[in-house]
Amino acid sequence: MLSICIIFVTSLIATALSAMSGGGAGVINIPVMLALGISFPVASAAQKAAAAFWVLPASYNYLRDKKIKWRFLLIFSALGLIGVYGGVVSILAISQRNLEIIVGVLILILVTYVFFKKDVGLREKPITSKFRHALAYASSLVLGFYESFFGSGNGVLFSVVTFETQGFDFIDALGYYFAIAFAWDTFAVILFASKGYFSWSVVAPMVLGAIIGGYLGSKYAKYKGNKFIKFMFVTIGAILGLKLLIGF
Repeated sequence: MLSICIIFVTSLIATALSAMSGGGAGVINIPVMLALGISFPVASAAQKAAAAFWVLPASYNYLRDKKIKWRFLLIFSALGLIGVYGGVVSILAISQRNLEIIVGVLILILVTYVFFKKDVGLREKPITSKFRHALAYASSLVLGFYESFFGSGNGVLFSVVTFETQGFDFIDALGYYFAIAFAWDTFAVILFASKGYFSWSVVAPMVLGAIIGGYLGSKYAKYKGNKFIKFMFVTIGAILGLKLLIGF
């Protein structure tokens, strides 16, 4: 019973922070589950299952008054599924530590870039270059892979990619990312479950906490606007990048 309560509270807090910043809830949730004696594949499956439930309400909160680029959303989601499959296969076969270090460095670079480039993410901007639009699709394979392999900070990576290739602001970027993550996380859960890495006793409190945290976090961040989201983006992103470098 104590373990269930710990998982629920941790999931609620971690997801609320993630919904406000794009930083990964997994960097908080997974270490807690590992400390409770849950294996990494089962913990990853639970994290993806929880995400699959909270990302759509969060996406709706961010995009409900926006004109949605359905073509971009659908193509990016579909291409990323290839990366998701590769990530699940890899998580069962190789160590994640080297990837964490690489992504930690990358996130810190991106956070520094966002911090010093004052106008990034605060307003939408038109992007007319077809080449820059195409670069976004190329990144879908890498982002899909990382989403299923670990996922923490993927919203940060996606946001910076779409700032420069689609002209999104923070609200747009997080809204699209959470919509795309629904397809990726659902697919990852199916793959984990098919290999026997799934536990309802872990998933249930994770999902409940994530639904509450994701809804409240995205609702509050949308209300506060892009400047608040940028502050959360830089703050949580910096903490996340350092934690990935240092390790659990």
